[in-house]
Amino acid sequence: MVQVKSPMAQAIRAVALIFFLTLGCLSNLFARDVFVMLSGGDSPLDNNYSQYLQARSVAAYFEKNYPRDSVWTFFGAGNVEGQKPIFGDVRRQVKRSGLLLDTWLPGSLPHNLPARHDLILRTFREEILPAVAEGGTLYLFVGDHGSRTPGKGGESIISLWSLDRDPKSERGWRSSDDESLGVSEFRQTLLRGIGKGRVVFCMTQCHAGGFHYLAVSHEMTPNPKWFTDVPEWAVPKEARTFPPAAGFTATDEFSPASGCDPAPNPDDWAGYERFIPENLLGMDLFTSERTGKGLRSFAEAHTAATLVDSTIDKPYSTSEQYLERWANLIETRLAKEPKLTSTIKKRIATYQRTVDGATPKGSDAAFRERQALFQRFIKKLTEQDAAIKKMLLTGTRKELEMVIDPDRDKKKIPTRKRAQAQAQKPGQGSGRGGGASERRKLWNETVRPAWKTAVEANQVANLPVAVRDFEKYLLSKEAAGSNYFLSGQSLKEEIFWRSGYSNPQTVDPAKAEAIVRWGAERRAKIIAWAKNAENGDVRAAAEKLSQGRSRQTQYSDSDLRGPEPLSDKTAAERTLFYRRVLAAWEFLLAVNERPALARLHELIELERTPLPQPK
Repeated sequence: MVQVKSPMAQAIRAVALIFFLTLGCLSNLFARDVFVMLSGGDSPLDNNYSQYLQARSVAAYFEKNYPRDSVWTFFGAGNVEGQKPIFGDVRRQVKRSGLLLDTWLPGSLPHNLPARHDLILRTFREEILPAVAEGGTLYLFVGDHGSRTPGKGGESIISLWSLDRDPKSERGWRSSDDESLGVSEFRQTLLRGIGKGRVVFCMTQCHAGGFHYLAVSHEMTPNPKWFTDVPEWAVPKEARTFPPAAGFTATDEFSPASGCDPAPNPDDWAGYERFIPENLLGMDLFTSERTGKGLRSFAEAHTAATLVDSTIDKPYSTSEQYLERWANLIETRLAKEPKLTSTIKKRIATYQRTVDGATPKGSDAAFRERQALFQRFIKKLTEQDAAIKKMLLTGTRKELEMVIDPDRDKKKIPTRKRAQAQAQKPGQGSGRGGGASERRKLWNETVRPAWKTAVEANQVANLPVAVRDFEKYLLSKEAAGSNYFLSGQSLKEEIFWRSGYSNPQTVDPAKAEAIVRWGAERRAKIIAWAKNAENGDVRAAAEKLSQGRSRQTQYSDSDLRGPEPLSDKTAAERTLFYRRVLAAWEFLLAVNERPALARLHELIELERTPLPQPK
């Protein structure tokens, strides 16, 4: 029977439809895409010029192409372009007479904010996340330094700016040891405010890979149907909630990344830190000049950067991290589980053959696309390292692992025996510590007293006033227990503060460079003086000190070299990772694990989110 609707009912339906459509449009009006550049820098001794070049280019691109109220920049101490600089927070090395000398400049950027923990999270809670909560996208670019917290439950962290103003301090600034942002805290911040929004990220810092856990679990849960009797470890647990986030990192959570350089130049500055922004923006990071149109997304820039990155980096995506976790489940749990169905046992055997080099099979279009991409990556690796070509193309898993860690079989020795073997190696043990103790004694008891007397009596030739005052200060601190003669890091801190570079508004460049140069040459100059001293004990001590090994604080031009060629280890690590990822995907397709495959495709689609068209 045909139902005839009254005109009144049709009118009500039409009004309701218009209402809901209008409501949806209004909702979208309140959502917007936002862009965040974050590079903390840690300290003036670590915030290298390459980080500033990266942050300057990314921030400038965001400011130029997107609305001002949609862009946030957090870099270093927070120097703002067009305003008086507040701190010399960027370390840049320059060549002077055969030495690389440290200098510092303010890392000024448009509308810059200090990269401090509390300020960053407050800005996310109050400004950034509310802007995207109704359905916008947060494009997050993180440079900076990164690390990993110690212990079994350690996680990746972003190192933030560690200095804050302190009028009571001798230097006017105080340092904090807890200025960092970890995965767990950032995930909770996103969950509380992201709403209907989403996050697409690119991170180039060391240990960055841990931030893929913003969106995926460390442990995957197997399907109970895979077992003849579900073991206790495989019983499904309460699912955790993750924010809609995905992106790309320079390396995994356990490894350093390449690129961070206080003296970068176009010929030898290499790494994901440089390659991904230059490809993404179509911009030369040194000159800020356009080199092309740039790419449409972090995903496209990631591919382009990976193809040219022959450093220690191991770039990969969140979707690949997700599959790697499934690979980990297969290898550490399923492969050892006796209570599997015969079908799953066969699929695990296929997984193992794929990791050993067999060509994976899958009809899924996205699978085939990623397979082709990995083939491009491996082909490029073979071109960069022809000596290992056969290994990358046909080597078994064990053969690749032996390239990654040639001593892996030796590590199977029980811990106690291995420790004893290490203790028996020549050159190990107390001898080295004794040498350091002897050098300290020679310096503190013989050379330093004589040198101090000469400096205070103004008997050292060619010692400018600023340098002499600086040296007197160092000697007074050493008399109180400090060690600058044998400790390069401690001396660098004093050089920075006493040179005046910390305050760009008052620094005297000539005086600052004289102090920096003295810091670079101090040990050699003192030993040269002592070798010509009248006192025979001082001369003898100087001879012994000149033979001792100490940490270098500067490098001569002869020590400079271009980027290292791709190592066999890195090539093997990347290749094995690609195999494990594809093998896990092949497994999920073969067992038709729909929830996992659906989640995988969600991550892939999020990673491919294009940058909005410039305003």
